[in-house]
Formats: sequence, structure tokens, C-alpha cells
Amino acid sequence: MLGNKKGVSPVIAVVLMIVVAVAISLVVYVWATGFVSEKTGAETKAGDYSFLVETRDVNSTNIRNTGTDITFASANEAGFLAVFDIYKDDVLQTPGIITTVSITAWNKGTVLTINFNASAGDKIKLVHKDSGTPIVFKLE
Repeated sequence: MLGNKKGVSPVIAVVLMIVVAVAISLVVYVWATGFVSEKTGAETKAGDYSFLVETRDVNSTNIRNTGTDITFASANEAGFLAVFDIYKDDVLQTPGIITTVSITAWNKGTVLTINFNASAGDKIKLVHKDSGTPIVFKLE
């Protein structure tokens, strides 16, 4: 009666065990490398620039610096444009796009208010020149 039962060949059983072990090892490796790099900051850029757009009004766009401190040479549009490129609807802008910006040090946690010479619905992109970090939003 027991002679009629068929099972998996020992060779196939060993191959299946190896495949399962390799799959589990790969999952653990991928999880561990993501966990380690997240905790050590290995994947962050030098300078770690980051920003949060709080309001997107044409006459008072508020952007919070959530990363590295930034210093401007002067508290006007020229000082700002020396550090950031400004694009309106994907076209690089020349001086005159900002009507008001008055800050010389944009420290972490500080909110910068910018008034744009633009219209509601325009897409604005600010790009930090040193790091390439973009700030993209649409004016309301």
C-alpha cells in the first residue's frame, strides 16, 4: 500500500530549498540596506537643502527652509538670484520676476516671503544653484 505513493525526488527537494533560501536572503538584504542607509543618512546630498512651500499666493509666497542655512549677499532680488535660478512656466527668468524679497540669511526653520511679478496659474520653479535642489509650485 505504501509503495504506490509518489513524492518529490531528493534532487528537486534540494533545489527548491536552495531557491527558497536565496529568495529569503535577497529580501533580508534589500530590507537591511534600505534601513541602514536611511538611518545613517548615506544617501543624502552634501548640504542637505530642503524646502517647504507653505503658501503660493502671487503677492506672498511663503517658503520654509527645512535644511541647510543659506546666506544671500544682499537683501534684494539680485542677492536672491545669485543663489537661485527662477523659472516661470519652464522658462529661465531675468531680473524683474521678484518684486519683493528682503532677507540676507535664510536659516533652517525660517520662512521667506517672496512676491512674484507673475499671474495666478503660473508654474514657478526655484533651483538652488549649488545643490540643484528644486522648489516647484503653481501660483494661486
